[in-house]
Amino acid sequence: MIRSTSHSLKFANRGKVQEISVFLVEYRRLAEAIITDLWDNGLHDHEIDFSIQNNNLNLPSMLPNDYLKQFDSWLTARMKQCVGKQICSMVNAAVRKRQKQLFMLRKLQQEGKDAKYLQRKIDIQPLVKPRTEKIRAELDPRFVNFQSGNYFDLFVRIKTIGNDITFNLPIKHTKVSRKWSRQGLQKQSIRLSEDRIVIFFEVQKAKGTGTKTAGADQGYKTVLSLSDGQVTQKCPHGHDLTSIQAKLSRRKKGSKGFKKAQEHRTNYINWSLNQLNFSDIKEVRLEKVKRIRYKKSSSRVMTHWTYTVIKKKLESLSEVEGFNLKEVPNEFRSQRCQCGWCAKRTGKVKRSSAMSADIPQMLT
Repeated sequence: MIRSTSHSLKFANRGKVQEISVFLVEYRRLAEAIITDLWDNGLHDHEIDFSIQNNNLNLPSMLPNDYLKQFDSWLTARMKQCVGKQICSMVNAAVRKRQKQLFMLRKLQQEGKDAKYLQRKIDIQPLVKPRTEKIRAELDPRFVNFQSGNYFDLFVRIKTIGNDITFNLPIKHTKVSRKWSRQGLQKQSIRLSEDRIVIFFEVQKAKGTGTKTAGADQGYKTVLSLSDGQVTQKCPHGHDLTSIQAKLSRRKKGSKGFKKAQEHRTNYINWSLNQLNFSDIKEVRLEKVKRIRYKKSSSRVMTHWTYTVIKKKLESLSEVEGFNLKEVPNEFRSQRCQCGWCAKRTGKVKRSSAMSADIPQMLT
C-alpha cells in the first residue's frame, strides 16, 4: 500500500520558491494545452484511437513522443513525457464512469433488453474536462533525488527540468513521515506545489492477529459505534460530529469559513476513528449506506453528514491495523441474530451490529 506525507517548503529561500513558481506555471500551461487538444481533437496514432465525441475512450497511460513534440515548451522531452503521463491519468479518471455506462449499454443491447434510458443519459450528460489551473507536478525518479542533510532531514534535488534548472529543497520530517519511513520504503517520486511537497512511502499491509468480529454503525451524532462497546467520543476541545455539522450549516457554501469547517469535520472523523482499538478485531462489518437522501428532503444540518469520509478512513485503517472491512446490508441489522432470526426487541438496546455474539443472549 502507498502512504503519503505533506511537507512545507518554508525552509527554502526566496529564489528557489520563485524558480518553483516559474516551473509550475510552464508545467500547467503545457498540461492545459495537451488536455485541450486531446479533449477537442482526440488522438489517432497507430493503435491509439481516442475521441471524446465518438466515445472512443481507451487512452493509454503514456502519450507517444511524436505527439508531444508538437507542443512548444522550454521543458525537456522527458519532462513532457511526465506531463503527458499525468494528463493521461486525469483523462482516464474523468471518462471512467462513461466507460462503465457504455459497457452496460452494449450488454443490454446484446441481451435484447430496453436501453433507451441509459442511452438518453449518455447522450444528455456531457463529460467534464479536468481542470489544470492548480494541479501539482508529479515527478518520477528521473527528476528526483533524495539526499540526507545535517540540519535538515532531507534535501530533495530536482534536476533536468529545462534550461539547466536544478535546485535543492530542504525539508524536515514530520511525526507521520517518521512513522512511515520506519514501516516502509520511501519512493523516489514527489508531488510538487508552490508551498508544499508530498513524499510517498510503500508500506506492507499489516497482518492482523485479532480473533473477534465486530459490527459497526455510522452515526449522525457518534461517528462510529462498534458492537464490542467502543464508541467515538468528543475531541479534547468539546466538539463532536453534531456540533461540527451544525457549524457547517451556518457557513455560506464556498466561503473560507465553510472550507475550514469541512477540514474540521474530516480531521475530527480521522482523529476519532484513530482512538478506537482494533488490535483484537479480525473483521469489521460496516453497514452499507447508499442513496440515503434520494428523493427525500432533509435539513441543512443533515445534508452535511458524509458517510463516505468515514468509510474511506476505515479502509485506510484496515490496511494499517490488519483487519478485514466488509460491507453488509443494513436492513434489520439491529434486530438480526447471528443465526439469521429477526426479533423487534433486539433493537431496543443501542448496539451497532446484530452480528455481535451478545445478541443470542438477548433473544433467550
